[in-house]
Amino acid sequence: MSDYLGNYVKTKESVRRKLRETEQRYQKAIEESQQQLEKARAKYEAQSGEWERLLVKSGNSKAEGAQPANSSSSTGSGGNAAGSSRKTVGSAVVSGIFGKHKGATHEALDRMGQEAGVKAKVANEAYKRLLQQTNTMRRDFFDVQQPKILASVMGLVEEVDQFLKFTLGKYAYTYESAVLADAITLKPMDGASVGMVEMVGDIDSKADLDAYLQATATRGGRVDRASIPYREYRMSLRARLYANPRPVFGVPLAEQLARDHQHVPLVLTKCAEAVEAFGLQNEGIYRQSGQSSQVSRLRSEFDLDAEHVDLRASSYASDINNIASVLKLYLRELPGGLIPAPQRAAMLELFTATNDEDSLADADRTRKAATLADAIGGLPAPHRNTLECLFTHLDKVQAFQEYNMMNSENLSIVFGPTILPPADNSPANAALDIRRSAKLVKFILDNRRAIF
Repeated sequence: MSDYLGNYVKTKESVRRKLRETEQRYQKAIEESQQQLEKARAKYEAQSGEWERLLVKSGNSKAEGAQPANSSSSTGSGGNAAGSSRKTVGSAVVSGIFGKHKGATHEALDRMGQEAGVKAKVANEAYKRLLQQTNTMRRDFFDVQQPKILASVMGLVEEVDQFLKFTLGKYAYTYESAVLADAITLKPMDGASVGMVEMVGDIDSKADLDAYLQATATRGGRVDRASIPYREYRMSLRARLYANPRPVFGVPLAEQLARDHQHVPLVLTKCAEAVEAFGLQNEGIYRQSGQSSQVSRLRSEFDLDAEHVDLRASSYASDINNIASVLKLYLRELPGGLIPAPQRAAMLELFTATNDEDSLADADRTRKAATLADAIGGLPAPHRNTLECLFTHLDKVQAFQEYNMMNSENLSIVFGPTILPPADNSPANAALDIRRSAKLVKFILDNRRAIF
């Protein structure tokens, strides 16, 4: 019986060992996959950090050193400061005695940033792929393979328990039969003790196993069966903006308003608020030009993210003419103009270069204001709302003409060609259009409440 029991134990131990090896094989594969995942995540973070660094460096370089080609002509003569050591030779900018081409730095940074961005995206895809693979392995192990292994182990334990109980019962019966044959008492007469067969019959394998599992359940610690979460690299706000800029200059009005979920361009509202806060008593507001470098810097800030531009900061508010020049530049570069070509032509037909609008009779003035109101009311909503916001602001500016010297006539000279650029490139027709556009702007300003 002892030999028989020993052989049985060897057989079942072999089965138990195979189950254990199967579980260890799965666990090892998961550990190796998690190690590869950690390496992939570290590479993704390193590549993303390098991309972020180059984005910020390139963006700051552009914001500080870049200047649009037309900014000098549109903002005044501040871009060619006296005493500057920079000279233009052909298309290159020569600085000092070494003659470095400044544009190359921006181009090199852009190229490096693009390459770093590609590497970061490739590393991110590899990280996501390994993450999906690892989580698939973990789910397969915890939800399918481990329950199968545990079920096999439980079946093995129950089988061994039943066999051991059967063997013990058989041994007890054989032993008691031998003792009985020798006429030895099998059970004390007082009934205080039990015989061997009764002892074996009282064994409750299931209860013993449950007690053992409860006693050892927390010994190995709790296993985290949840999927490993994706850990995205968190770029700084400025780097994210450089990676996904939202330009406003040179972007069609309806397109940028739909993209930014705004009724009126932020560059208009922010510049108007700044002028109304700091520049209403500034003599020559909108007539004087700002510094070219500062206007270019402000333009870059708005093209990066108009929502986060704070024009009330002291660095911007110190010279209100820079802000006023940015607004004029924005309106000048608006594709198609603030008033679309068909409506623009119809409005200009109401004005001639020789007529004096100030001498109109009240009835004629009322009719013309009503005609303009109908024309403006027929504009697309983005243009109509923006035009009303602009003239509401300009009306506030002219209300302080005693201080700023900018009445409706002076404002119309500045904003006429800006809002209504000449449709004809010929000098004679362009000059005529400029005079008529000035008259139109002056008339709208003088009759704003009747038109809007």
